[in-house]
Amino acid sequence: MATLLSAMLDLARVDAPDGDDTTVYRTTVDPTFTIGPKVHGGTLQMISGRAAYQAFVDGGGDAEVHPLAITSDYLYAPDPADVELVTRIRKRGRTVSVVDVEVRQNDRIVVTNSVVLGRLDHGEPRYSTPTLPLRDLPVEPPSTGVVVGQSPMADIVHVANAIEFVIDPSTFGPAGGDTSRPVISGWVRPLDGDPDLDFLTLVCDVSPPVVFNLGLFGWAPTVQLSTYLRRRPAPGWVRFQSSSTEVGQGMFEEDHLVIDSTGVVVAQSRQLALIPNG
Repeated sequence: MATLLSAMLDLARVDAPDGDDTTVYRTTVDPTFTIGPKVHGGTLQMISGRAAYQAFVDGGGDAEVHPLAITSDYLYAPDPADVELVTRIRKRGRTVSVVDVEVRQNDRIVVTNSVVLGRLDHGEPRYSTPTLPLRDLPVEPPSTGVVVGQSPMADIVHVANAIEFVIDPSTFGPAGGDTSRPVISGWVRPLDGDPDLDFLTLVCDVSPPVVFNLGLFGWAPTVQLSTYLRRRPAPGWVRFQSSSTEVGQGMFEEDHLVIDSTGVVVAQSRQLALIPNG
C-alpha cells in the first residue's frame, strides 16, 4: 500500500474519556486525499472502518473479524488536517459486533459512522449473476484508458495522485464516451502493493459522479454512504462500475460494484448525493 495511505491508517491511540468501551484515535489526512479543497468521502469512511477495527481489537476482540458494513452520514466537509476518531463499542456478538465512530475536527463532529464487524465471506458463491457487464472489462486497463492522475481532473481529484486510477473512456462522457447513461467503469490499484480491505473501502467511492455523463459537473456532496466489504481481493487491479437508476432534480443515488482480478465481487456501496450546482 502506498506510503501516504499507510501513514494515514497508522492511528495513534489517545485517552479513552468515557469508559472501557470508548477509545479515541488520531490521524492526519494528507492533502492528497481531497476532492478540491475538502477531504474525499471514501477516505473518511476508510479511516473510520480502520478505527472501528482497531478499537474492537484493542478492547480484546478477535483480530480475525473485519468491517463488513460501514454506514456514514456526512455532516460537514472537513479539511485535510488532524482528525480525531471517537469509537464506542455498541455490541460484542458471536456473529457480528457493532462499533460507532465519530470523526471530529476542531471540536466539531463532521462524520458519524456505524461499523458492523464480522467474518468475511469465503469459498465459491452459492449464486452469482451470470451476465455481469463489469466482468467484460479486461483484467488490466488498456493503453486507451483515461489515467486520472495524468488528466485535467487531477487538478481537482487529488486522490488520483495517491493511487493508480484508470477510467474506461467508452463509459465516460467527458472523454467522448457514453453520454446517455449515468454509468462509469474503470480500474484501480494501490501505488505500492496489492489491494486490501482498507483500499476496497476507498474504491467504493472512487468514481467521478456519474451525473457527469449527463452534463452535470461540479462537486456532488455525499449525504450518506453505505459500503459492504464481501471478501479479500486477489492481487492485481480491481475493477469498478458506478451507476445510478434515478437522477432527480436535487439528488441522485450512486452504486459502486467492485470485482477483483478473478472476477469475484469483493465490495459494493450505495450513496445518496446532491446534484452538482455547476
